[in-house]
This record gives sequence, structure tokens and C-alpha cells, in this order.
Amino acid sequence: MYICRERKINLYMNSHIKIAKLLSGSLLCLFIFMLFLAFTSCEKSKSYKNKLDVEYKKLEPQNIESKLYSKALFSLDTANFNEELMTIKPDFPFFFEDIRDFDRTASFLKDFVTDTFSVKINNMVEEKFKDFSALENDIKSVFQRFNYYYPEINNPTIYYYISGIDYNTSPVYMKDNDVLISLDFYLGNEDKIYDYVGMPRYRSIRCQPTYITRDLAQFLYYNGVYRQRIQKDLLTEMIEVGKMYYFIEAMNPSMPDSILMGYSSSQMQWVENHEADVWASIVGNDMLYSKGLEMYRTFFGDGPFTQAFSNESPARLGEYIGLQIIRSYMTNNDVSLQELMANDDIQQIFQASQYKPKN
Repeated sequence: MYICRERKINLYMNSHIKIAKLLSGSLLCLFIFMLFLAFTSCEKSKSYKNKLDVEYKKLEPQNIESKLYSKALFSLDTANFNEELMTIKPDFPFFFEDIRDFDRTASFLKDFVTDTFSVKINNMVEEKFKDFSALENDIKSVFQRFNYYYPEINNPTIYYYISGIDYNTSPVYMKDNDVLISLDFYLGNEDKIYDYVGMPRYRSIRCQPTYITRDLAQFLYYNGVYRQRIQKDLLTEMIEVGKMYYFIEAMNPSMPDSILMGYSSSQMQWVENHEADVWASIVGNDMLYSKGLEMYRTFFGDGPFTQAFSNESPARLGEYIGLQIIRSYMTNNDVSLQELMANDDIQQIFQASQYKPKN
């Protein structure tokens, strides 16, 4: 319970009235000013961040079961590949459950593990991810926080593998109780491996290990919380995607905004400095309730920048504004994460948010 309430301040002032009477002139003004600052700072502390500080560590899962599919696969003797592949099949049912032609699948996998590029990627993964303890603690905390809000979750099994960097697929995938994480999407780009496969730079800046829990939380959102809706106006899209980002943040509140948004440090600086300008442009040009593909591309399309604003600006500015609206809404209203996710009244959220962009 917050102690900074108006009646408590009144009691505090009444109980110290004698002190106030002893103060004179500038000293009395200073005393009142400092009391005001204490009150306002406590009020400001009631931000959305406080709501994300939840007791989750005693919740399930207490342990994460993980299996290294890529390590097992690349360790097989290619001289007896089909026979050896059968020996690991029981440990990795997800990768074999829908196979109808085992010999054909075995041939494909043998070509994969003997391909020089695949071998290179696997070696890079083994070098980058020598110790999984810190990563699995982070993954565990995401599932524990998810369990806090949505207790139906069962303990997951994590499968680590390499995909060959097919960047048209999701690096994190979940089915039933199995979570697949393609580690070759999180190598960093120091050796330009993502440049080599043709991945755009604005995309490869997100190929860092710190993005694993972010991408996991996003998949949890789409897999367990999101309800698909027809594309509507700009405001609706901003608030809907803002809810997604707030959910991701709730699963890992210590995540920096640059990771949350997938921006570089300079892009993050730009959007923080120009938030008011972007909002003024949206409102001033009557775009808040605009619809259409061009609007969507401008404010939500991924890319190196938003051409309508600046070559230094990041893409997806509508997503950033949407997150700020949701943060403001959660700061100014006594609602839970579950209530936010279930609220489809866009106008109510917008009006109650009292959103004011940073100048």
C-alpha cells in the first residue's frame, strides 16, 4: 500500500504544525517545497514498473529440462548415420514425430551435418554457448512470470538446435510443451555470418543472445494470449502492438528498451528524443484514425529507418508510440496485466492512458 496519500500528508502537516509556526519566511517556503517534492516523487513512483515487480521465484518451473539436439546430431558417425540417428530418436521426439519416410529424412540430415556451412555454424554455436546455466535461469524466470499471470502452464522442455539460419522462420517456436530455440540466430554478427546469408543489418542487430528471452516472451504472447483481429486504424494498431510489448516487458522487466524494441543504441536515442515530434506529426496530420496499407508500412513495417521522418529514425515508430501509450495507461489505472490483455476498448484505453509524449 502506498503511504503517499493526501490524507496522510494532511495528518503529517497537522502533527508538525508547531514546527511550521517556528519557521519563518524563506525557511517556511523551503519546508513546504521539500514536502511537495516528497509527495510528487512518491506519486511518480507509482509507475507501470511497480506492477511488474511480482513474486514469481517460488513458482514452477523450478528446473528447466533442456536437450541439445544439434550437439547430438552433429556427433553422429556419418559412416553409420541411419543406425546412429535411430539411437537419438527417442530423446528428440519433436523432430521425428511427423516423419513418414525415415530413410529420406536421414539422407537429408546427413547432407545437412556434412555441409561445410552447417558445420561452421554448429562450431560457432558451440563456441558461443559453452555454458547454458545463465540462459536457462533467464528462460526459467520468463516461464515463472508467465505462470504468475497465467497459471495453466506446464513445465516446458527446451530443445536447442540450428536451422541453417533460415531467417524467414521464427528463431523460437513452441508446440504443446516443447520449446525450440534455433541458436544460430543468436551468434552476434562479429564475423559477418548474417551478412553472408543476406540478412539485412536492421534484422541482424537482433541476433544476439540477449534476444532469446525476448523472442520467447513474444512467442508466448502470440501462442497463449493474443487474439487475432482485422487490421484497423492507426490508433488501434498502436495500442494492440503496445500491449504485446508490455507483455514481453512483464516477462522480463529488466530488459533494456533497445532490446525490447529491437533498436540499436542510436535508434533508441533518436526515438526517445523525437517521441513528441512523431506524436505531433500523427495528430497534426489527422492520421490517428487513418487506415490502409501505406499507413501500416510507414508506422509498423520493418526496415532500416522510417523514410517519412528521417534516415536516422528507426522503423516501426507506431510500435514505440503504442508501448508508451500502454505504459501510461498502466501507470494511471489500477488494472492488472490480464485485464489489460482482455480489454478490447481501444478508446477507453487511449483516453484513460492520459498519454503525453516526452518533450
